[in-house]
Parts: sequence; structure tokens; C-alpha cells
Amino acid sequence: MSAPQKSFLFRRYISFLKPYRSALLLIILLGILQFTVPLTVPWMTKIMIDEVLPQVEGSSWTLGKVLLILGAVYLFGIIVSFFRQWMTAKMGNAMVRDVRVQLYSHLQKMSQQFYDSRQVGGIISRVLNDVNGAQQLINGGVINLTVDLFLVIFAGFMLFRMDWGLALLALWLLPFYYLTFTNLNVRMRFAWRSVHRQMERISGILVERLSGMKIVQAFNRERAEMERFKQQVNAHYAYAMSANMLSNFLSRFSQTFQDAGGLIIWFAGGTMVLRGKLSIGELIAFQSYLAQLYGPIQRFSEVNMTIQNSLTNVERIFEVLDIDPQIKNKKEAIPFPVCKGDIAFKQVHFTYIMERPEKPAKENVNYSQDIVPKVKPPKRFYWVPPRTKPDLPPVTVEKRKALTNINLTVKSGQVVALVGPSGAGKSTIIHLIARFYDPDEGSITMDGIDIREYDLGDLRSHIAMVLQDNILFSGTVFENIAYGHPNATEAAVYAAAAAANAHEFIEKWDLKYETVIGERGVRLSGGQKQRIAIARALLKDPRILILDEATSALDADSEHLVTEALERLMKNRTTFIIAHRLATVIRADQIIVVDEGTIVQSGKHEQLLAEQGVYRSLYEKQFKAMRPEALLGSL
Repeated sequence: MSAPQKSFLFRRYISFLKPYRSALLLIILLGILQFTVPLTVPWMTKIMIDEVLPQVEGSSWTLGKVLLILGAVYLFGIIVSFFRQWMTAKMGNAMVRDVRVQLYSHLQKMSQQFYDSRQVGGIISRVLNDVNGAQQLINGGVINLTVDLFLVIFAGFMLFRMDWGLALLALWLLPFYYLTFTNLNVRMRFAWRSVHRQMERISGILVERLSGMKIVQAFNRERAEMERFKQQVNAHYAYAMSANMLSNFLSRFSQTFQDAGGLIIWFAGGTMVLRGKLSIGELIAFQSYLAQLYGPIQRFSEVNMTIQNSLTNVERIFEVLDIDPQIKNKKEAIPFPVCKGDIAFKQVHFTYIMERPEKPAKENVNYSQDIVPKVKPPKRFYWVPPRTKPDLPPVTVEKRKALTNINLTVKSGQVVALVGPSGAGKSTIIHLIARFYDPDEGSITMDGIDIREYDLGDLRSHIAMVLQDNILFSGTVFENIAYGHPNATEAAVYAAAAAANAHEFIEKWDLKYETVIGERGVRLSGGQKQRIAIARALLKDPRILILDEATSALDADSEHLVTEALERLMKNRTTFIIAHRLATVIRADQIIVVDEGTIVQSGKHEQLLAEQGVYRSLYEKQFKAMRPEALLGSL
């Protein structure tokens, strides 16, 4: 990495402080004032020993005056310490709040491809654990280091003022401490990177398995999952112990340095006192100021583990913030307040790109996807502290061609059915309409303009989706229906629920629309979830409607109610349907047959049925037992 890159990375480490500069300066000022106590006491002690207690003639100092000054200094220190701690807590918590908001806002802008390659638990770990760690860098690192720097400067000044020879003697061990600190510090940073990357892996697996606990229990996999979890946490334990051991060694070395320096000064200073070249009070004051000089070094070695831990947290936050959203507005995005609903695909190609942790060479028989390989520094010895941006964990990029040369024109208000084998690319087509992904080649236009030119929020405001596995959020029924229109009136929500055939069963519940449905609607049946999702879409009143297997996996009664609700929802809207239900497919204005990422047939039911193609094959396999004429007559 070049020097400019290193400098830029260092500046980014402290960029979180910019919004809090005034508060930070006040905290540092209070910290400097707080050190009035440890800096004043040694000098008062010297005066007490050399002038007050021996009752030196001509001295203006008295016992009462010294005690009065010490009492005032102690009281001042208590007051300043209280306000400093309060300001530090306020700034630290504000920083955590603002960074979490910034990170979550950035995550909301990321494309689906970002989430396709990552586990939800790992992302949650960044928002929660890493942001908390970043706070410690500010509270326990930057502030204390800045304040301690002033203490070291003043204590050093007093030492050289009292006796420059003793001062030089006290500092001769510093070069050895510097080299030890430099080399242990970089190893601590890499050790903490391993700790946090392993915790991210644990969080990812944990959220995934807890969400699918029914499957774990149904397949009697509790013991296997427990063993897997133990392996993960044991690896995390080993990495954490390695980091703590390095920190412990550095702390003990710092203590040895401090104790050795103190013994040297007692010997040299004691010899000077015996020879009459130094007073007892001066020696004690010198030792006190020496403790103020060594103290920050010892404290830094103690909090250094927190600092290195926090720096890795900050690095991991920047890793996410540095990922540029693939789906975003252009600088001059076109407002899109009114949508007619004309859509056209022109020579569209699309490839899914997946990233997964890279598997090491086959000879590594101990490889496990659940355990992150330990991160080690590239060099064995450092003369200067390195500022290296961490390398991201190696990944393998997998590409899968999903769509090839898709051409499709849909007029406003038309119903288009997408049919084809599983994995043919049907869902990919509708995902491109909502700009969850952008095509690699070609264009998708809406009302004659490429959808990438529109304001993304405006574009999606005209689109609603009802899926096979609709996601409902923990909260009340009312909140879920009004999710896309939070300012909707009660009457509007009730009307949407009634049109979706949901009002009747909601009214039977004790709390009615205030009933809490649980995470992902776990307390509802499949048909009830679908109807609430339809009510949510109805309330949004979209111009473009996307139905992806909205009636599959439902019993006959639920399917009838859901289908009836969908019929109301589809009126006067451009609708895309992915479904195996024959009645819906037959009545579509266009039936688009997709196979292996290409459109192989298009037309109406009778036309496609007459052709010897994929549609006829699907019809014979899935729909042959049903009579289209009867179904058409029932519509």
C-alpha cells in the first residue's frame, strides 16, 4: 500500500470524531484540568517535607496553607472528573447512535447481490458489535491518549527542570519499550481481526439456525448443530486468548520498564541525597513526577488491547461503508410522479454473481467453512508502526448466467404470465423490473425511459409485490397492512383488508387490527399471511403489480379467497404473474415461456397449446387433469 493510501486510511480512523469536535475539545480540556491534582500534589509534598515539617525559617508556607491548597485541588478534581465523565458518556453514546444510523442507511442502499453473498447474522454483527467497539476507541483511546500526552509533556518538563541528568537516566529504557510495543501492537491488531471475523461467522450461522429451528428439530440435528457451534466458539476463544496474551505480555513488559526505571532513580537519586546534591523532598517529588511520566505508558499498555480491538471494529465498519451500492440514483435522476405502466425489455442479459469464502488448498484437511483462518502480519519485525489497511478475507466469485437476450413489450394494464421450469429465469425478470438488480447488457424501459434514469424511490413507489413467502414484520396487523402507506387512515386500512378477504378473520380476533402477528407472521396461516400481504399491496395502490407464486402451497379454501382478492388487486394494473394456476395463466394477455434464461415462446394460451413446445409440455405435465373451458366459464 502506498503512503497516500496509508495516510488516507489513518484520517478515516478519526473521521468519526468530526461531528463531535467541540465536545471532544471540551472533554480534553477537562481532562487536562483534572490532572491538576496529580501534578500539584508532588510539588506540595516537596514543600511539606523540605519547608513546612522542618519549620524552615523565612518560608512563607504553613501547614494550614498547604492543606488548604490540597483540599481545593482535590475538590476541583472531583468536580471536573464528574463533568468529564458525563460529557464522555454523552459523546460516546451519540457517536454509537449516529454511526449505527449511517451504517444502517448504507445497508439499505445495498443491492440484493450484496445480501445474496452474505449472512444476515454477519451483517448484524457489524451494526451492533463493531459499532460498540468503535465507541471504545474514542472513549478509551483517543481522549485518554490526548490527555496523557499533556501529562507526559508537563511531567517531563518538571523532571528536566529538577535534574536533567536524572531525567535522562530515567528515559534510557524508552527505545527498548518502543520496539517491543511496535512489534507486539501489530500482532495484536491482526489477532483482533481474527477474533472479529470469527464472531461474524458465528453470528451468521447462529441467526440462520435459530430462524430455521423447526428444521433443525424436525431432522434431529440438535447434536450436530451443537458440535458445529462448539467448534466455532472454541476457535473464537483461541483467537481471543491469543490477543489477550499479547496484551498481557505488553502490559507486564511496561510494568517491568516502570519498576526498573523507578529502582534506577531510587539508587541514583538516593546516592545524590546522601552526597548532599539533592534534598529528600526533591527526590520524592522527582519520583512522583516520574510516576506521572511512566503512568501514561503503563496505562496505554493496559488499554492498548481495547484500542487495537476498537481499531479492528472501525476497519470492519469501513469495509462495509466502502462498498459502493450497485443500485443507486444517477446524479440527475428523473422524477417519476405518475406512471402509466408501459414496460419493455430490450436485449437484456443478466448474470448472478455470488461470493463465498475461499476454500484453501485440498491438502488442508483441517479446513472448515465455519472457522475463519487466523490472520497473521506479513513481516516478522517492524522498526516503525505499520499502518496497513486489512486485506479482506479471500473469496471465490461464482457466476451464473440467468437471462440471455430478453425482449419483451408490455402495454399498460396488460396481464403477463411468466411460465417455465424452475430456475428458468422467471423471478429474475420481475426482480429486474423493481431494480433489485440491474441488467449486464440491454435496457428495461418504463413509459419509454430506461428505469435506471428514474429516481429509485419514485420507481418503486409504483410497484407492489405479493410473493409466495411474503415477509410480514413483528408488530400489529394494522402496522403490517399500512407498511407501505404509514399515514393511511383506519378506514383505508379496513377497506384494503376487506378487498383482500382479510377483514372477516381479523375481526374475529380479540384485539382485531391491534393483534400482534409475531416475527414473519408466525402466528398466521399461509392463507391469512397472503391476504394481509394482498391488503398491503392494495393499500399502496400500485400501477405495476408483481405476483410471484402468490397462490401456491395453499389449501383449496384459502386459494379461493386469495385468488378472489388477487382478481380485485389486478384490475387496471400492469401485472406480472408467476403461477402454476391454470385459470390465471389462461386469462393473461400474454403468456411468456422462459427456459434456460431465454424467452422460447410467447402468445395466448390457445396459440401456445397448439405449438409443440415447452408450454405444451408444461401443460401436459401440470394442467392436463383440469379442463380450461370449465375454468374459463367460472371466471
